[in-house]
Amino acid sequence: MNRINNRVLMFCIAGLVSMGGILYGYDIGVISGALLFIQQAIPMTDTQMGMIVGAVLGGGLLGTLLAGPISDRYGRRVLIMLASIIFIAGVSLLLMSHTFLMILGARIFLGLGIGIISVAVPLYVAEIVPAKDRGKYMAFFQLLLTFGIVMAYIVDLAFTPSGNWRAMFAVVLIPAIILFIGMLFLPESPRWLIANQQLAAARKVLERLRASAAEVEHDIQTIQLGLQQVDGRWRELFSAPFFLPSLLAIGIAIFNQLTGINSFLQYAPLILKNAGINSSMISMLGSVGIGLLNFFCTLLAMLLIDSVGRRPLLLVGIAGLILAEVYLALLQYMEVDAATLGLLSLAGLFLFIVFFAIGPGIVVWLAIAELFPTRVRGKGMALCLFFNSLASTVLATFFLPWSHYLGMANMYWLCSSFSLFYFLIVFFFLPETKVKTLEEIQFALQKKENESSELKPVMPACS
Repeated sequence: MNRINNRVLMFCIAGLVSMGGILYGYDIGVISGALLFIQQAIPMTDTQMGMIVGAVLGGGLLGTLLAGPISDRYGRRVLIMLASIIFIAGVSLLLMSHTFLMILGARIFLGLGIGIISVAVPLYVAEIVPAKDRGKYMAFFQLLLTFGIVMAYIVDLAFTPSGNWRAMFAVVLIPAIILFIGMLFLPESPRWLIANQQLAAARKVLERLRASAAEVEHDIQTIQLGLQQVDGRWRELFSAPFFLPSLLAIGIAIFNQLTGINSFLQYAPLILKNAGINSSMISMLGSVGIGLLNFFCTLLAMLLIDSVGRRPLLLVGIAGLILAEVYLALLQYMEVDAATLGLLSLAGLFLFIVFFAIGPGIVVWLAIAELFPTRVRGKGMALCLFFNSLASTVLATFFLPWSHYLGMANMYWLCSSFSLFYFLIVFFFLPETKVKTLEEIQFALQKKENESSELKPVMPACS
């Protein structure tokens, strides 16, 4: 009975915290429909529209950098509450905006909250759940992120006849307020508590979340041992034992965005209209279809991640992305009527979303969180997601101008090249981490690095 209660409590905690994914996903998705009507109310150039889309990702750059130090000093729970407050304030500012600069500023402020959320939620969940269930519970964040995108597309569709873009943004205040209130009642991460000499408080949290006293003691001893290996400073990320994991995590974070995912999601209606689907309503319906497909494929991947493993899902997913992007590129050379091209492009985007959802979409947060030890996990994830946001910001901001200058075919070829590099990085360097505790992963990576160092030939000293 106690075990069942533990599992129900863990499910509720992971589900509530992962509502941060709704905020993230909704903000990615809502701009795709709102942009069509913002442009009618406030005329903008392609570059300005790109800036509006990319602004939230640009704000995320600052948010991710602030998230690491704040989480290490004040805790993961406080960080999530702060992100909720910033998000509520950002939406409120957006609702009062009447010029391009006001909208741009509000979107940047929203990005600050999104950047913090992207670090805080995976960090909190990774540190509080048992190793055997970490993949499933971490996947809640991505699942609710995709649900947020679907929710945004449906809300956009509902307000398309009226063109009320302010109402499109206002809806997300509801989950933001629920998340803030919910966090008032949730415990702090036991790993953070132990790292900050609050052993008694950590023990109480673990006693509520683990099925037996033996599990509690095992977790405490393992966490304490892991903390002894790291001093917690930024420089530790690039010290000899952690250089390869840090480099790998940063590479995964960057290339996950360079696949083009956020640009395809945020510009989906415009991409479909440019491909030949002229009706705004039909373009929005296509976007809703993309969002629903993303959600259900993420749900499937969530059921597989702890049994199949992180690495196989990621490799299959990236291989599928390459296939989809090559297909979309080749479509641009076909001589067919506009309507047919639009439908074939929609099929290609569907294929892209399926493979992204079952691989990169669900694995990226988990892989990044698992590669760093506890004392520097907040800083490590912040650094990775800074580069993740930077790559996404650049691509989203310049996607429209570049696609007009280079042509959509070359944009698809460019993204497929990035996806190929991503595949090679994962194939040669990413280890499998399913069912291992965070500390076991840390020790295994340190051991591998030490063995690699020992194999290097020692050069004779010069006389």
